[in-house]
Amino acid sequence: MNIVLQADFFTVPIISFLAGIIFCMLGRKLLGLIVILFGFLIGFTWGAVFLADVTHNTISSSPWIPWVAGVAGAALGLVAWRISMFFAGAVIGLFIARGLLPSLPGIAHMGISLLSGVLMHIYKAPIVSLLTALAGAYLAAGSAVIMLGDIGFLDAVGSYTDIVSAASIITIVLTLIFTLVGYKFQTRNIGT
Repeated sequence: MNIVLQADFFTVPIISFLAGIIFCMLGRKLLGLIVILFGFLIGFTWGAVFLADVTHNTISSSPWIPWVAGVAGAALGLVAWRISMFFAGAVIGLFIARGLLPSLPGIAHMGISLLSGVLMHIYKAPIVSLLTALAGAYLAAGSAVIMLGDIGFLDAVGSYTDIVSAASIITIVLTLIFTLVGYKFQTRNIGT
């Protein structure tokens, strides 16, 4: 369904949930850390496939590939953040696009990434707040759904509906709620 729900990286979803809530609420202040972490996640999930193709290996036969790609993604995230707000916005936009719209082709993800970078460069504080609230909310919501599945909530809801659609609906609703609360919390001091 998306990066959070499919990634083996989130074996302890409570940690990714807490990180998502912190990023959602304090994103403007933690922008550098967020860009580095999301660079790692993009490299770990998306870059690993690219690295496996380049090295003519498979991810299952070479478990080091996602970690090397993740570290490379984190390094690129650090460089992007240091160079400009445009590149920082592009990294966060790519994370959001890959997670929320996984069925779109890579060129569409790149377009969303570039648009996020341009908006962040032009409008800085409100867009940083919006993008970090959305990305943090997405991370927290996906992790919450994993935890709800672990305690059997999705199975209980699944008896009335399809479990996959219940997980998707819960993820979307939680993402919207967390985004609105996080954005409002982050923008309370803008312009004062």
